[in-house]
Amino acid sequence: MKKRLALVEIFHHREPRLLISGQTISGFGDGVANVALTLLVLDTTHQSVSKLSLFAAARMIPMVAFLLIGGAVVDRFSRRLLLLLSDLSRAVLTGAVVVLIVTGTLHYVELLIFAFLFGAFDALFMPAITALTPEIVPEDLLGAMNAVRPLSNSFVGNMLGPAAGGLLAAWSTSFALGVDGATFVASAFFLLLMRPSPAPPRTAGSSMLDEIRTGLRYVRRTTWIWTTLAAVSLPNALVFLPMSVLLPYYLLHDLHTSKEIVGYLFATFGLAGTLGAIFAGSMKTPRRRIRVMWTIWSIGSLSALIMGVATHSWEVFLVPVISAPTMYIGNVIWESMLQSEVPRELLGRVSSVDWFVSLGFSPVGLVAAGFLSGRYGVQDYFVVTSLVCFVPGLFIIASKKVNEIDRPRASVDRQPRSEAERQPDEA
Repeated sequence: MKKRLALVEIFHHREPRLLISGQTISGFGDGVANVALTLLVLDTTHQSVSKLSLFAAARMIPMVAFLLIGGAVVDRFSRRLLLLLSDLSRAVLTGAVVVLIVTGTLHYVELLIFAFLFGAFDALFMPAITALTPEIVPEDLLGAMNAVRPLSNSFVGNMLGPAAGGLLAAWSTSFALGVDGATFVASAFFLLLMRPSPAPPRTAGSSMLDEIRTGLRYVRRTTWIWTTLAAVSLPNALVFLPMSVLLPYYLLHDLHTSKEIVGYLFATFGLAGTLGAIFAGSMKTPRRRIRVMWTIWSIGSLSALIMGVATHSWEVFLVPVISAPTMYIGNVIWESMLQSEVPRELLGRVSSVDWFVSLGFSPVGLVAAGFLSGRYGVQDYFVVTSLVCFVPGLFIIASKKVNEIDRPRASVDRQPRSEAERQPDEA
């Protein structure tokens, strides 16, 4: 019964409540901006799928490039202050784009610069929020916290936000992006309300390069981490991230739907992700975490096969209905594993390596997705890549060495019960 109430219990703690509140508001703005920026780039480039993919890659490249540095910074300074810096900086960047739109001076080049700078602050934000979580959340509620954050982001940021974003962007792109900028300011306000968090302990005299190497060595000698990161980089680069570019393009270019339908597509990702996060927050942590996680992720990757036969918008919408909840459920298992198995003083660096490797091929994947889908079609692209990406997950599910981390947990299932345990309960 206690497990079912974990999603509610997390809100009884002040610091998690403030963090979730700020991130929920910011997530709404992100949802609005995701639709607004997608439509803005397509309008600016005359419906060029390759340039839309390049825009998405321009945000990914600095994020990947600076992640290891960001992880080292996160393990040196207050994680709360770094989140505050990231939010305020992205608010300023978004405001600058709004000014360029209003003054009629925005071009594709400025959008690429914006994406690059935005991605650099993403590289600081992602390891910081992962490392801050176990500082403010009791260990028995880590699973709930790792579910409630994506739950709020899914419901507000990926469902309500995109639905509103499609309507707002159809009316005024500058206003839609202005809403996003304001939500970053609101998130920063909630971070200011939180109690100051101290800088994590570290070895005196160690350089940032030495600390980065320490994080890399830990990941390299931990089999279940590096194999998962290497394997997940492929579906991230070729299937999951290209969905946000190629599905809207397919709806607009091939099926000739309206801009509002694109907003509803993003909202479907949010609704399905919300349901997945609710399930993840209330489910019991599986004993065989690696195998369960990869089975779920593999189902999500194979959902792209639907695009091979999709000729109506409702069939396209089936892809997020399956892929979004599977991504969220698998991610909750993964983040909880990192936060419970990795030493706290290394968590920022290990988290940065996590993001660095798992997203490392994504910029190339996004550019390749734009080129290949433009040449061979969106449908053929997803059929081939989803089948290719299924292979590494199958290897990890079958590997005894990778699953060794869960052997003590799984062996509990095979232990014989005591005589007392075998006796039926008396009425």
